[in-house]
Amino acid sequence: MSPQVARAAVPNRTPASRQLPDVKAAGLRLVRPVRSRARKAPFVVVVLTLLSAGLVGLIIMSTVLQGQSFEVERLNRQAAELQTQQQALARDVGRLQSPAHVAREAIAIGMVPNVNPAFLRLSDGKVLGKPEPALPGSNIRRVTR
Repeated sequence: MSPQVARAAVPNRTPASRQLPDVKAAGLRLVRPVRSRARKAPFVVVVLTLLSAGLVGLIIMSTVLQGQSFEVERLNRQAAELQTQQQALARDVGRLQSPAHVAREAIAIGMVPNVNPAFLRLSDGKVLGKPEPALPGSNIRRVTR
């Protein structure tokens, strides 16, 4: 039964008595008002605390990352210097290992190249050629590049 039909069925009485059948017909009941409302202060404090902690965390993380980027730059510079030094050392080793340099150093310390070399055959241990000692000043005196 709708509220309008219920009003029409109830005889004319005072306004207070007319509302009671409408409320009961609709199945409604009175509810007491809420006495206390939740306070907003704790929620605001929690939200502000979370925001502050996040901001402080971002600042700390940014500072740490900046420090690490400076360290990475320093290490990259050091790696470039070490790579240049390694290339210079490799060039020096190549120059020192060259046959011309080895021959110059051998002559400088008194070694004499042999013009009559002898060879050993490893399979049977036989000496091939006629070994003769080299005499100082008998052959190469200077090595050119």
